[in-house]
Amino acid sequence: MILITGGLGFLGCNLARLLCETGEEVLLTMNRSREVPSFLSSYVDKNLKLISLDITSLEALDDALQEFGVNAIVHAAVRSEKGNTTLYQAMNVNVTGTVNVLEAAHRAGVQRVIFISSEAVYQGMPDTVPFKEEERLLVSSDRFIPGSKKAGEILGHLYGSIHGLDVISVRMTRAYGPLYQGIRNLAGLMLEQAAKGKAVHLENNDPGEAHDIVYVKDVAKGVRLLLKATALSHRIYNLGSGRLTTLGEFAEAIEKFLPAAEIHLGDGPGPLISTKTPMDINTCVDISRLRNETGFTPEYDPYRGTEHYINWARHGTYT
Repeated sequence: MILITGGLGFLGCNLARLLCETGEEVLLTMNRSREVPSFLSSYVDKNLKLISLDITSLEALDDALQEFGVNAIVHAAVRSEKGNTTLYQAMNVNVTGTVNVLEAAHRAGVQRVIFISSEAVYQGMPDTVPFKEEERLLVSSDRFIPGSKKAGEILGHLYGSIHGLDVISVRMTRAYGPLYQGIRNLAGLMLEQAAKGKAVHLENNDPGEAHDIVYVKDVAKGVRLLLKATALSHRIYNLGSGRLTTLGEFAEAIEKFLPAAEIHLGDGPGPLISTKTPMDINTCVDISRLRNETGFTPEYDPYRGTEHYINWARHGTYT
């Protein structure tokens, strides 16, 4: 049984779909999110189970791992600034919750824990070549996610070294796809609005702003490969597209499949702005470690990702 924390979130649901369709037994946690998406409904009470679980309770985690015979965990639960979340509330989930997941996994003899980290751990580093999975990171952060993901990686590796727990950190880049509700990936927001027939108003945003943007089905595939690998040579893996993609490229992809879409990007009267903070990185991640050890190759460029998303959003098709 594979437990996914943050199970009814964006990544959790898409990962659960892939795992279920490949025959895995999956346990999804429910906390703030309660609605099961349509693309998972056919698996419920078959090889997909759901449980109400607050990861800030170690006792609840212990009970769940024992009751369901969990042998692997994907720890994806996270809180950001979204919704006026306070720093304490976020750290209680992101740090205390992570400690609880690791401790419960250690007590239960779980085989492997995949900690969903972020490219944001590279914040403040001025590199202009793709980031490799070095352990050289800056202490400072300007948002909840970068700071708590750095802390989570350190805690995971500490549990690994002291207790022999197999903890793998996955540094995910900016993802988009079905159920995306984030606030920092404008590619995902553009696609969501256009698919709903709404005008996209980003008149002052720079079409040349570029990020390593990855479709969620590729993320799910990469995580599954790491879960199923018999042996891994490292403890940290980048997971992204391995290239920079501009917002302008995404606008072109959307217009290819939705010619009537009204997209205003960088065509306003004012100066162009970026979503990046002064600490954010300006290059992609190097995915050669993941590719060499697992055979991972991204399948969804902006065009294929856009096509899949539109088919899901407009026709309920998820294949």
